[in-house]
Amino acid sequence: MLFTKSTAYTLHALVELSKFDKPVDVTHLAEITELPKPFLAKLLQTLSRKGFVKSFKGIHGGFILSKEPKDIKIIDIFRVMEDKNSLVFYCSSDPDDCMRGRANICSIRPFFAFLEEEFLKIVQNYTLEDVIRMKSGK
Repeated sequence: MLFTKSTAYTLHALVELSKFDKPVDVTHLAEITELPKPFLAKLLQTLSRKGFVKSFKGIHGGFILSKEPKDIKIIDIFRVMEDKNSLVFYCSSDPDDCMRGRANICSIRPFFAFLEEEFLKIVQNYTLEDVIRMKSGK
């Protein structure tokens, strides 16, 4: 998988934000998640631009989910945070992404394309609510 820390940190932050009904400032969220504050702030700004969280300025400012957890699809989070076509391997969804220009003769690309399709079938059905529920063991 080509997932980065950004995606894992983002999921962690969103799970924690889901526990609040008021904006949470970055400092407090960084303490709760034990994530580096500057990196977390950057992730939250991306999530705000993409509509996953709302950002509020001022003394009572911070971040809050912009939708209910059941309405936040995990696949959408992956796509925004990873910012690439393929989520399994760099050339698995588009032969033009092959860095060597050999997708048409590559002996392993069909396998990675299959994994990409199967992965998408599975993950497209999950939401942030599912992640929260799995964390609680329900």
